[in-house]
Amino acid sequence: MPTLLATPCRTPRCPAIAGRSGLCAGHARAYERQRGTAAQRGYGTMHRQWRAAILARDVICRACGKSPSREADHVIPLSQGGGWSLANGQGLCKPCHSRKTLAAMTRIA
Repeated sequence: MPTLLATPCRTPRCPAIAGRSGLCAGHARAYERQRGTAAQRGYGTMHRQWRAAILARDVICRACGKSPSREADHVIPLSQGGGWSLANGQGLCKPCHSRKTLAAMTRIA
């Protein structure tokens, strides 16, 4: 079975060995504390219910029409005035969701 090569923590000047996240255990804990819980980041009860409804409705990816939907996506992002309505949601597979997110990020930059 392949093993993960030992790599240094990606935090500058940290000599510790990193885990799968690229951070050593100490820096990974600090990052998680700073990042906050899922609910603090906006993924509370409303998001979980909305996501479940979108994925139940869109079993197959709306973008490619081939793969199972694994990600619930806002057609119009919340940051741009989109809401939590089911009409503003679509089920996407992971590759299609990543592609859409990358395209949106490059438009911003």
